[in-house]
Amino acid sequence: MSDEQEHNSAFNAGANINVQHAQLQDLSLSAARRLYKGGIRPGEPIRTRVQAQEMLDKIPPSQRAGIDGKFADVNTQKYLSDKHASHIKPHSKGGSNNPNNIKWENAKDNIARGDKTMTWQEKMRLDAKWQFDNLTGAVKAGFQAAPLGAAVGAVTAAPFSLLTNALRVVRGEISAQEATTATLKDTVMGGAVGGATAFATTAVAAACPPIAIALTAAAPVLAVVGTAGMVYEFFKILDDHRQAVRNYYQSLTQQELEHLQAIENELIYEHQKNLEFLAETETINQEITNRPIAPGVEGAMQRLRESVAIAQSLGLTSADSKLLPDSQIPHFYPKQ
Repeated sequence: MSDEQEHNSAFNAGANINVQHAQLQDLSLSAARRLYKGGIRPGEPIRTRVQAQEMLDKIPPSQRAGIDGKFADVNTQKYLSDKHASHIKPHSKGGSNNPNNIKWENAKDNIARGDKTMTWQEKMRLDAKWQFDNLTGAVKAGFQAAPLGAAVGAVTAAPFSLLTNALRVVRGEISAQEATTATLKDTVMGGAVGGATAFATTAVAAACPPIAIALTAAAPVLAVVGTAGMVYEFFKILDDHRQAVRNYYQSLTQQELEHLQAIENELIYEHQKNLEFLAETETINQEITNRPIAPGVEGAMQRLRESVAIAQSLGLTSADSKLLPDSQIPHFYPKQ
């Protein structure tokens, strides 16, 4: 899988992530009532809208997050279902209903404390519990978003991997079976990249509302970047294919030239050998022609022996002449 395909899978997965944190206008009547009246005794004035928003903000961000307002409301109600608006300083000791004096706490723990003031250990425990709930909610949101991200990543990677490997089959670089395996591998990798991107992005956005807002604003940009990346990748694959084909035929041309050069060199070598042989033959012929001729039979026999020696030096045998030594004729030569 190329870097471009990984980037495209990540961008497209990120562009499809939507995290929204619950606002007062998104909440159902029962959930909103908890924010306005939680911890307030009958007959006391309810909180203002600003204070109700502060009570909502005391819920861990990831626990009031969803893909839209409806899911955010459902998650908010689920979180508040076993919670009380616990007073740090109880009513009986002059504690107010202001959100600064309130922490969301498990109902059983609040009831068990009664009218006692919340100790610093209890406040630290609730703060730690708030962080833990925010983390677990973020992880849960990440896992919920991962399948969609994986699907987007796989769909993004599959067609480009299929095109790339199909062209490799056309060029003869791999077999059809190898192309299928490579395409499946790239598709799985694209799904993994998309899933991981969706998980990480959603988890961070769920735990941190400003990032969720920024991600929502950047989603159109991510979609454009992902689309542009896919267009670029498509033309890059085609360009790489053209370049590979061009290089292939250029290599064939170079091989042909090298082959023709080797043949020409061989012909030149053989021609040179023939020239050398002819020159040597001419020299020997001159020696034979210009040698002194002795009179009589003895002179003739001497010339015959010299001719046989010359023929042997040239590699001739009785197959070339019956007068050479391995034939029976030379046995009748008179000895010196």
